[in-house]
Amino acid sequence: MKKFARKAGTAILCSLMLASCVTHNEYAMQVGARPLAEGETTVSLREIQQRSFDTLESKRIVAASAATLQDLGFTVTASSGAYGVLAASKERDAVETAEVAGQVFLAILAGLAGSYHQVVYDESQKINVSLLVSEAPGGSSNVRVIFDRHITNNQGLLWRAEVIKDEEIYQEFFDRLSESLFLEAHTL
Repeated sequence: MKKFARKAGTAILCSLMLASCVTHNEYAMQVGARPLAEGETTVSLREIQQRSFDTLESKRIVAASAATLQDLGFTVTASSGAYGVLAASKERDAVETAEVAGQVFLAILAGLAGSYHQVVYDESQKINVSLLVSEAPGGSSNVRVIFDRHITNNQGLLWRAEVIKDEEIYQEFFDRLSESLFLEAHTL
């Protein structure tokens, strides 16, 4: 009995040691995060997500941001002009015909081979927005916005979570926000 307990203890200790050898990127992949691509840095990502505006009125920026996001189809879920924060989200369909067709094709091939293939594909996505306004040197404000999405598969499970890194999405938001702030300042 003592030999069994000693072997079991050794096996558990070895398992814990091996588990601690998982690198950060391997762990990040297990929880759905993607490591930075080659040449991609947090600084380059921040450049896409942040702009400066010539005003210190965070309430005004948050209000204009809320209106801009609502124009883009988002629902504002929380906001505080005094603290310069805003959160919004929207639900969208994520089904892609090619992905579904590929999964069905694999299921048919597996069936012909006498095996089973679970058909799994993206079904819906929730796109979230987080916005923070902070004071910058020289009497201006920095606005940082982060778009991310959580994709659910046809089994109803969270399939993927990722930060959206498409420059066009951020550029469109900041262009519309600039227009909104300009129109508000000039009451047009």
